[in-house]
Amino acid sequence: MGAAESKELGRQFMETVIGKGDWDLGAQIVSPDVVMIHPSSPEPVAGYDAVKGMLLGFRAGLPDMSMTVEDAIGEDDRAVILWRLRATHTADLFGLPPTNKKIEMPGMSVFRVADGKIVHDIVSEDTMGLMRQLGVVQ
Repeated sequence: MGAAESKELGRQFMETVIGKGDWDLGAQIVSPDVVMIHPSSPEPVAGYDAVKGMLLGFRAGLPDMSMTVEDAIGEDDRAVILWRLRATHTADLFGLPPTNKKIEMPGMSVFRVADGKIVHDIVSEDTMGLMRQLGVVQ
């Protein structure tokens, strides 16, 4: 798989799977054995069902969430996707009661692809900025 295909899979995962909640597509483009390294989890999130469950937790608290890919850089089986999340916090978000605040958070994911599917995802995001926007920290 080349860089163009890796970037496209990363783009589809961010904008369509996470951004629109299309988990049918997710099952097609993400390996059942995917591993995600995410700042909100103290341990790697292993397996498609675990990754899906964690990400659905974000959508539960941010039901109007959308994801925009701002840039994609690829080489061989890897892609770096720079993205921006936009949402309104209208429901419980991992124990945080709704604030009804609009939020915007930049981040990036480094994907590795094998056999036409995403097998690894390392996420970096502005969690502190998100907490400031929600009023959790100053």
